[in-house]
Amino acid sequence: MTVFRARRCAAALTLAAATLLLAPLSAASPASADAGTTSAHVDDRDPSREALKLLSQPPFPPTDLSLVNTQSYPQGPPMQPAPPREITDRELVHQLRATLRRRGRHAVEEGLTAFYSSQIAAVVPDPNLRAALASLAGSPGQASIQTIRNGVFHRAYFGSPPNPIAAAQVVLGPHGPEIIFNQRYRYEDFRLLGVVFSHETLHQDPQNNANEELINSTLQLGYHGQLFLEQPRLATIRTELARRGNTALLALLNTRDARGRQRLTVSTGNVLPGSAVSLPSFGASFLGTTPDGGTGTDPTSTPGNANLDFFLSAITRTRQTGTAFDTATVQFLDRRQAWATPEERIQIAQLLELRIPHHPGKPHRPHSTAVTAKAAAAAAN
Repeated sequence: MTVFRARRCAAALTLAAATLLLAPLSAASPASADAGTTSAHVDDRDPSREALKLLSQPPFPPTDLSLVNTQSYPQGPPMQPAPPREITDRELVHQLRATLRRRGRHAVEEGLTAFYSSQIAAVVPDPNLRAALASLAGSPGQASIQTIRNGVFHRAYFGSPPNPIAAAQVVLGPHGPEIIFNQRYRYEDFRLLGVVFSHETLHQDPQNNANEELINSTLQLGYHGQLFLEQPRLATIRTELARRGNTALLALLNTRDARGRQRLTVSTGNVLPGSAVSLPSFGASFLGTTPDGGTGTDPTSTPGNANLDFFLSAITRTRQTGTAFDTATVQFLDRRQAWATPEERIQIAQLLELRIPHHPGKPHRPHSTAVTAKAAAAAAN
C-alpha cells in the first residue's frame, strides 16, 4: 500500500493482508500467453482431477470465525494483535533457520546473511522486521531483499502509517521512500510480516493505481499460501494480522471458475460466503464491480520493476521482463496463477477450516484429497 497517490476502494481496505522456488521457466508474456493455459487445467489422467471436482463447487465458507477478520465476518470474536513479548535475536535466528531449511541450504545462507547485514540493518533496524525480510529468501518474494540492499527505500520501521488500518504503507519521507509498518503489529510473527514486506517493496515509484494494488496483493497471497504449506500452524495463530491475511487468502482461493481453476476476476459466487461483504471476485476488491455484477477494470498503467518481474515469474512459472502494472498483467494473472496445485489449494482451504462439500453423487469422505490440517501441523513439528 502506498500513499504516493491516494486511490483506494473500501473493499480493498477490508481485504488488505497487511498477500516457490523458481523451476525451469518457459517463455511467455502477459500480452501473448495462451488464454487457455492455467496451472489447474488437467485431463482425465491427471491425479488432480478429484481436487478440481471439489474446487469446481461454489466458494467455500469459513467454519471458524476466529480465523477471519471482523470487517468481513462481524459475528466473529474481537480482533487482537499479538501481545507484547520479548523477541530476542537468538529466538529469531532459530526460527529463521527452521523456516528457511525447507527451502535449501542457499536460502538459509541468504536469509542469515540478510539478517546480519549491517547494510540492511541501517535500513531495517528492528530485528523482527529484519527477520521478516530475511524470511523471504528462497521464496517468490526474495527479490525484496535485493531491493532493500539496492537502497530503493531509505528506511523500513514500525510507526503510524497515514492510513491507520493499513498493515504497512510506503510514504515519501524527507530522505526518500520509506515503509512504515503499523506499530500495532510490532509483535506479530515475523513470517507474516515478511508476507507484508513482499508486497510493499513492489511499490518503487511515485505512481500507483488499482492494478498495482491488485497485482501486488495477488503475488503476496500466492506466497502466503505457499508459506502455509511450509508452516501450517501459521494459519491458526488467530492474531489480528493473521486473521486479516487469512480472509484475503480465503477470497483469493474462492475466486475460481466452474472448472475449479484458480482465477482473479471470475468466480462462481460470493468469494466471501456468509460475510457482511458481497464480493464477486478477489479482483473486484480493488477494481470495483460493473453494473452487471462482474469485475471492473482500470485502464491506467504504472511502471513495473525488477522485483515485480521476479515475483511474477515465480508465481506464474514463466519468465517475465519489463512487466507493467496494467490490465494485461491482471489478465495474465487471471489465467496463469501457478502458486499451488489443485491438491495444495484444497489443503490450504482445510488449514483455513473452510467447509468443503463432497462431490455430488459420491459418498462424503472429508479431506480425502489432501492431508488434514492436524496432520499437516503434525508434519511441521
